[in-house]
Amino acid sequence: MSVLLLVACGKGDAVTVQSKMESSITEMTIEQVPVPATTPLEQQQVVIAVVTNSATQVPVMTMPPKPAATTEPVPVSTDTPAPTDTPEPTETPVPMLGVLDGRFADKFVTGKPVITENSYQSERVAIFITRVVDDSKTITNHTFNYFLADVYLQNMEDFRSGAAESWKQKWKNEMLVDVAPKYNAIFAVSGDFTLTREKGLVTRNGEVLRKVHDPKFDVGVIYTDGHMETYTAQKTPVEQLTTDPNVWQILGFGPELLDENGQPKTQFNDPKKVSRANIRNAVGYYEPGHYCFVYVQPYKKRKDDTCLDMESLSKLMYSLGCVRAYNLDGGGTAGMYFHGKLVSDKGLGQTRKIHDIYYIPAV
Repeated sequence: MSVLLLVACGKGDAVTVQSKMESSITEMTIEQVPVPATTPLEQQQVVIAVVTNSATQVPVMTMPPKPAATTEPVPVSTDTPAPTDTPEPTETPVPMLGVLDGRFADKFVTGKPVITENSYQSERVAIFITRVVDDSKTITNHTFNYFLADVYLQNMEDFRSGAAESWKQKWKNEMLVDVAPKYNAIFAVSGDFTLTREKGLVTRNGEVLRKVHDPKFDVGVIYTDGHMETYTAQKTPVEQLTTDPNVWQILGFGPELLDENGQPKTQFNDPKKVSRANIRNAVGYYEPGHYCFVYVQPYKKRKDDTCLDMESLSKLMYSLGCVRAYNLDGGGTAGMYFHGKLVSDKGLGQTRKIHDIYYIPAV
């Protein structure tokens, strides 16, 4: 099993961005990808193992050595000291580290952020990107590759959304590498074009932009307490989602990739007929504050059938240990961005302009 960095492919505009990240990525070949079948905790251990075994190592913060103690004699007073009262001991407060509540503390650093070609760590955000080549034939019957971004957030306000121009300009589109810098994004993926449709719930960064549900589309919901839910088109609680102040983002492309029990699916709500093999972007959820983004791009050459169909994408997200997962817009629109560049292999990155992005700012 061998690992590298993550990103997309597709048809559309003639713009192709050549990534310079290829030379620094360490390739991982998976001879066999086990599919966890037990608890979410064991599923989460799968993805942590993937990141731990990658070429990216979390820097260990060390403290400078203390100066040696002096040996000068200390003057001794002959006066009898006045008696003093001994104060009652007080409990030391334990700091609350955002939605992660102290978990994964080793992923973060204090002070200035630490940035490498495939990772970013600060006091609030930690991102580790790996490229994986899977030739196990357990997810699909051919070799494919994908980029996995393992993301840890102390505050869900850092899981943000931004438009190419503004939310009012539905058809203003730009390339991902042009949109992301507008928001000081350290990491970004292409969004979902939801506002270009006449219907579909839209909440962005806590602001409700549209309350009209499209009964053909599943929705994904990011909450301010760090957790994620997905709802099928038929079971979407519209009034609840449009009035709940804890709703931070409503994702509007779909479909959902795992069922209510976190199991892979074989049938999907697919009004746009996107279930065939294609370039993919998806977001997965492990536990509050711990997410992943997956970008499946063509393997070696620009052909959609070297990517994944929806059923295979569902199996992949399950195998990574996700308990919720949601499909974003794919094809030539799909892309992943990190630290000023597209994350891509052999220049097979995004080729089509986008209306919006989901991103993490450099904080």
